[in-house]
Amino acid sequence: MIISCRIHILLLTLLLGMFTLTNAQVLNFQVKLHTERLQPRDREDLQGLEQKLTNYINNSTWSDHNQDIILEGNLQIIVETFSTRGSDKIYRGQFLISSPSGENFRDKACEFTYFPSQAFEFYRTSFEPLLSLVDYYMNMVLGGEMDTFELFAGTPFYNKAQDIANQGQLSNYQLGWTKRLEQVIRTTDADHVALREAKFYYYEGLYFVEKKQNPVYARKFAKGVVKRLEKVYNKRPNSAALKRFLDSHFQELPKLLQFDKNRDNLNVLIRIDARHRDTYRKVKLGF
Repeated sequence: MIISCRIHILLLTLLLGMFTLTNAQVLNFQVKLHTERLQPRDREDLQGLEQKLTNYINNSTWSDHNQDIILEGNLQIIVETFSTRGSDKIYRGQFLISSPSGENFRDKACEFTYFPSQAFEFYRTSFEPLLSLVDYYMNMVLGGEMDTFELFAGTPFYNKAQDIANQGQLSNYQLGWTKRLEQVIRTTDADHVALREAKFYYYEGLYFVEKKQNPVYARKFAKGVVKRLEKVYNKRPNSAALKRFLDSHFQELPKLLQFDKNRDNLNVLIRIDARHRDTYRKVKLGF
């Protein structure tokens, strides 16, 4: 595995604003629960859930590795309705999660149960509809984040997400789990290897642009990033993972290209990211 040449504290100060040197893995996620669509009396059972989820995410150890990072992010759950099954309330709604480097997901069809005395245990032997949903998306986010730090370092997290999705398909709360399984499989399949590489080289390139001001290495990484993005586009022009990356970075991508000697890379971006072509067309390079 190729490890980033960036210093941890420099990496996050300059690029992501989320890593620092520490002796333990720390997550700092902000959790927001939206229950406005429920009747006031139906919101009472969900009181305290927001804080319990915050504690669960930020106080759990998500990996025995990568112990020198702090990862910030946001999670929102929009509760739209509920039904009853026996003595259980089954809540349905949307799940949104995001991180500074653009690992952003919006799930419009999730369901879970919750009761106020429910214990939130990280190490579980069975599928739990709410916590397993959180675990799945936390591992998807962590997988993408770790790929920016070390080539394919996100693989263990993606594997965990896939295991959870398989469990979800076999559970009594199957809503959305087939799509979630397909999502993690697509993110890690052979056609998206180049995108995972591009994430790593993207931040390496920005390091040589912003910190080192090294035109030779900046151009090298810029070419490598655009080449890999183009490779994914040529195979999967409608790739959701590629779209997610471009939506998160289209405004910053031109910074990576500032030492380019021609507009070849920009022209590729205009072709593969037509929705942001106006942004790319306005870029003035330094050659």
